[in-house]
Amino acid sequence: MHMQDLSDKCVKKFLKKVEEKMEDTSIVPSHVIAKYCRMLTIYCDTGGKVSESFISSMDKCIQEIISIEGMEEILNECNECPDDI
Repeated sequence: MHMQDLSDKCVKKFLKKVEEKMEDTSIVPSHVIAKYCRMLTIYCDTGGKVSESFISSMDKCIQEIISIEGMEEILNECNECPDDI
């Protein structure tokens, strides 16, 4: 499967969980989720062999996502490598 397809699949999974669990979906930073999913796809594809600055950028995305109430649980559910890699 193409990496963009994997990233899109991750975003869809995230947003589906958001719709299921949160009342106000307008506060969810979908652009940050998309960025995080792209980074997670790359991280998984490389087997975790990425630079420290890459990890730092991922951590910033994570912090921005979990700063919204209810999003930490959703992140924990979606924070896994896709089976297709």
